[in-house]
Amino acid sequence: MIDNNREDCLLTEICKLNDILTPLVSSYRLSVGAAEEFNKIALAHRKDVEDAIDRADDLGHMVDEVRKKLKKYMKRYFTELDYKLKYMDELLEKAAMREKLESKLNKLSEEKKEDI
Repeated sequence: MIDNNREDCLLTEICKLNDILTPLVSSYRLSVGAAEEFNKIALAHRKDVEDAIDRADDLGHMVDEVRKKLKKYMKRYFTELDYKLKYMDELLEKAAMREKLESKLNKLSEEKKEDI
């Protein structure tokens, strides 16, 4: 069965990465928009526009890296969750079988007592 500390650790990492990703995506979108606006300015130097595009591109790469890590952690978390659910189903099935057997044994022992 999954260690709860490990599960909490995975969930914590997912939350941290998500907290990083959200503002990073916003910054990326703003940088792309700013580079586009900067490009429309007639007096802007080509080098300045290229620098703005490079900064937006760098942010895009950072977004991609965080997204990849987030995807990896989520995949691992869901895999372990599926395993845990499968294991729980098996435990529930065994408990149900045990209850049926105990019920039948109780009936048999009561019938045996009545016969005596």
